[in-house]
Amino acid sequence: MRFIRPIDVTPAGLVSNVPENDNPVWSATATYALGAKVMLDHNNWEALAAVPAGVKPGAETVTKENPAKWLDLGATNRWKMFDRIVGTQTTNPGSVSVTIQPGAVINSLALLNAQGETVTVVMTDPLEGVVATRSFSLIDGSVDNWYDWFFEGIEYRSSVVVLDLPSYGTASITITVTSSGTAAVGALVIGKVAEIGIALYGTGVGIDDYSVKERDRWGGWSVTEGEFSDTAKFPVVVDTDRVAKVRRMLTEIRARPVVWVGEESYEATILYGFYTSLSLIYSGPILSDCQLEIEGLT
Repeated sequence: MRFIRPIDVTPAGLVSNVPENDNPVWSATATYALGAKVMLDHNNWEALAAVPAGVKPGAETVTKENPAKWLDLGATNRWKMFDRIVGTQTTNPGSVSVTIQPGAVINSLALLNAQGETVTVVMTDPLEGVVATRSFSLIDGSVDNWYDWFFEGIEYRSSVVVLDLPSYGTASITITVTSSGTAAVGALVIGKVAEIGIALYGTGVGIDDYSVKERDRWGGWSVTEGEFSDTAKFPVVVDTDRVAKVRRMLTEIRARPVVWVGEESYEATILYGFYTSLSLIYSGPILSDCQLEIEGLT
């Protein structure tokens, strides 16, 4: 059982093949009509009313007498993969490829809600050149029976984690998702991996669904599809002499989303979110028990 402490990706440290041309860039000297859309600081905004010149999105003083004139539409396409919302995807025909200069030591990364056929990761140090290369197929090769082999569609993985990158403080990292159609990435997280213990069988995974389902007076159903978040309950064995250290590590990240990895070969145990419950039990002189409940980001 491990987790990845994320580091922030900054505009100065990012090179992307995804164009940032969602909307025109906001201008302080322009006026905007109702419904006009603009970009500012890698975010999209929509005018809720006629907007006079100089009213900056996100910097308004909103009162009852002066309602908001701009609606925050969220990150631009290029930056959706870094907006801490797994359900929003950065998309691009053929591939999504980014090169990140972290500016700090990292040794791990995670891709979530990805769409494509292959993933490649290349770490390059300015002095030593390429120091690590990893390649993955997103095509799920598991088949239950011969009927599925011949007649069912191809299934794809949507999550990948890399936990064994060399620790370089000056290296850049290039992540590329390729697709025969449209490549997409819901979340890309880079950072340092931390060890908790060993996740046990008995781990439970599921989802919380935020769709609205209402039954009318005649018994029929009306469904408005909403977002969902992953959930998991992990029983974990921890070395007894590490209980205090594990408690400190988890206390530090109690209010910050991280990538949780129960077992990297089991895709459903990879989540990006917060822990909602933590229990550490001194069970014995060598091994102790830990219970973690995780709720993922939507």
